Amino acid sequence: MASGKQTPRQKMINMMYLVLTALLALNISKDILLALTKLDTSLMGTVATVETKNADIYQAFEAAAAENPAKAKEWKDKAFAVKQESDELYNLIAGYKEELIELSGGRDENGQIIALDNKEKPANFLLNEGNAKKLKEQINAYREDLKQYVADNEHLKENIDKTFDTSDKKVEGGAAPASWESLNFEHYPLAAILPFLTDIQAKVRNTETDVISDLQRNIGIGDVKFTGVRAVIVPKSTYVTQGDEYEAEVFLAAYDDTQEPTITVNGSPLAPENIKNGVGFVKFKATSLGEQKWAGMIKIEQLGADPIEKEINGSFMVAPPTAVISPTKMNVLYRGVENPLEIGVPGVDPSKIRVSGNGVSGSNGKYMANVTNVSGKTITITVSVEEEDGVRSIGSKEFRVKGLPPAVGNIYKKNSGLMSKSLIKNATVEAEYQDFPFDLPLTVTSFEVAIPGFPPEQVRGNKMPPEVKTRIDRLRPGQTVSIRDIKASGPKGLRVDRIGLISMDVN
Repeated sequence: MASGKQTPRQKMINMMYLVLTALLALNISKDILLALTKLDTSLMGTVATVETKNADIYQAFEAAAAENPAKAKEWKDKAFAVKQESDELYNLIAGYKEELIELSGGRDENGQIIALDNKEKPANFLLNEGNAKKLKEQINAYREDLKQYVADNEHLKENIDKTFDTSDKKVEGGAAPASWESLNFEHYPLAAILPFLTDIQAKVRNTETDVISDLQRNIGIGDVKFTGVRAVIVPKSTYVTQGDEYEAEVFLAAYDDTQEPTITVNGSPLAPENIKNGVGFVKFKATSLGEQKWAGMIKIEQLGADPIEKEINGSFMVAPPTAVISPTKMNVLYRGVENPLEIGVPGVDPSKIRVSGNGVSGSNGKYMANVTNVSGKTITITVSVEEEDGVRSIGSKEFRVKGLPPAVGNIYKKNSGLMSKSLIKNATVEAEYQDFPFDLPLTVTSFEVAIPGFPPEQVRGNKMPPEVKTRIDRLRPGQTVSIRDIKASGPKGLRVDRIGLISMDVN
């Protein structure tokens, strides 16, 4: 589509269009109509890509004219004149497309074109009403105007002529040459006409690119590529802990990718392997606390002009390391269990970290806090780092200390409801922590069972004794067996007395 610079994809789209329109002369099937619709959508995607590229070029003209009006304004004005003429032709075609769709039946509720196979309405609008002739005249005027902007570029002028050729063509078997309007719009359905019009729009945008790019070269490589140039420092972070490294990218806001700049930092040249695509990569060891300043120079050669040199001034803040203390399973510490902790200091070997606190033990970043014997409601954990000249305090954090929550008693994973006498008397009394971050398996060691008509019975272990089973057998439906005062043991001698009761009705 684009004046001698077609990509393989664009060539394929053009070939598809020719093949599909040829097939239309034989038969118009639904599949062909849908294929043409997809082709039109694909062409519009290509147009959008080219428009984005053109916007970048116009922005470069704006920047060049702002930096050096004497050199750039003339070419900027010509470029925007090309833009205006291109927009006028492009928008004319866009208006034709929408009018053709409306005349042929419009779109359905999903936005799909209804009458893709309509031939009569498009032919009447374009041929009988003379709109195709008007379009040809606009294309011809556009072609001749664009050639004036590239008068010294014979190759580009030739491409413009070929791209927007609207001359009459001899058709095989025809007595006289056929007009451009007839060749492109007569006997074709709406589905074929739309991608043809979109193809013209794509040619307009691609030719616009070629012309304004040629105008851009008139300004000069240095004037366009380095207009408003400035040194830019992009640090990975301006807040660095002592012992870590400060990293930053140093580059020109606009650069020439055909050559690399020369960069010096604090009087020393940056190694070539640390410069890529105009970007210099700088690293400093953060050895001192507070604000650290550095300076340098970035220089790049220009064709036919003096080199560009820009000073570099940067700074970064170095702060002392801070301790990171995170309970791995909770935001409090619980009595009766070992609470795992991960404690680290950025940039410091875990073996050099020293941790102190009531009940805290461990090493190399992994610690346990056993607060069973802590009488208060909080404890403080302090972190220090062992250095060559002694031990340096890093920080501390206060944690809340809480007792274990109540456990839940159950038989057959139930603590209330209806159950048969047989199941109740043969049940194993169990206890567990529900929705608790620790995995603490419990074993019931004793409980009290209350049966209507009998005094409460204290039971050792987790099973009903024979005499209790006999009492359960005598119960009537609806009577309740209560299992309470449950006690259990857990890992490492843990004793649990706070366990919810079990209340089961006999059915």
